Amino acid sequence: MFARNKAWSSAAGAAWLLIAVAINGPHAARAETSDASTPPLELAGVDVTRVEPRDIASDVRISGSLTPIRRSTLAARVASTIVELPVKVGDVVRKGDLLVRFDTRALESTLTVRRASAEALAAQLQLAESVLRRTTNLGQSGASTEAATLEAEANVANLAAQLRSKQAEIADAERDLADAEVRAVFDGVVASRPVEQDQTVALNTELLTIVDLSRMEVDAGVPTSRIPMVRIGQPVELNVEGFPDRTFSGAVTRISPTAVAGSRAVRVFLAIDNNDRTLKGGMFTTGILKVDERKGVIALPNAAIRQDQTGSFVLKVTEGMLRRQPVVLGTAWTDRGLVEVSGPAAGDVVVSAPLPALEADMPVVVEGL
Repeated sequence: MFARNKAWSSAAGAAWLLIAVAINGPHAARAETSDASTPPLELAGVDVTRVEPRDIASDVRISGSLTPIRRSTLAARVASTIVELPVKVGDVVRKGDLLVRFDTRALESTLTVRRASAEALAAQLQLAESVLRRTTNLGQSGASTEAATLEAEANVANLAAQLRSKQAEIADAERDLADAEVRAVFDGVVASRPVEQDQTVALNTELLTIVDLSRMEVDAGVPTSRIPMVRIGQPVELNVEGFPDRTFSGAVTRISPTAVAGSRAVRVFLAIDNNDRTLKGGMFTTGILKVDERKGVIALPNAAIRQDQTGSFVLKVTEGMLRRQPVVLGTAWTDRGLVEVSGPAAGDVVVSAPLPALEADMPVVVEGL
């Protein structure tokens, strides 16, 4: 009985299959059988990307040494002996603090001599002016010649010129005496001090270098191919040797107008605030300069972009199926492996793994989705 029924069932199934082939054709029958038997393809969460707007910037890696932006090398403005030198390398100084004092005895003597000479010339000039007045009066009454009057006028002019010259020498001597004390011109730190106390130095001898550590600068080279994207004020993140767990923020302050000969790089100067004075001059730093920064960009990994005869597209996961989504490509960020696209909307899920076997209209299941 069971065998007879089984045989009748097989025969009925075969008959229905023949009817389906006759009505719809053999291809439809195969497709119907395939759809019924093909399970959804399982994709891992790392195989897909959820479309979200993002802020993107191209990165230019830079390196260089830190240098204090403000520095002053103080030189001797007088030739004399150092009698007081109260600061050493590393000392913190304030604006107006005494740094160097020279022996002033010779300078004071010079000033005294010049003042005395000026006083003598002033007395002679006063006498000459008195003689000129008397000669002029006598000339008006006919008791003196015109030549005598001219000679008196010339004497007054000559003495007046000598007095002006001596007064200029006095000003020079007073300035030299003031320059015998060297004081800090701003708040800073003594970076170098090549002289010693009791040393006699010549004019223009280097005495001290003062640096202001509150603001540092990095002189970095940027390839000429990336310079068009660099702008004043662009941010930079720097890592400094000795501070492995800290990042320092800075910005572009200056850009050289010419490339360095033979290097195909342009000097770019970056400023970093260093209010806590932790950074020191000469420290080596590396960092990333963010250029061509874009905000709210829809960008996908390069592997998500597929090509066919009709153009670029992505495979979007929609209700358990892969659907073809055309895209228009925009800016590419090769250093990040991303490309700007238009077409997908925020929140869409697209295949971003390099899986060439996947095609549109395939059933899929995404892990965790």
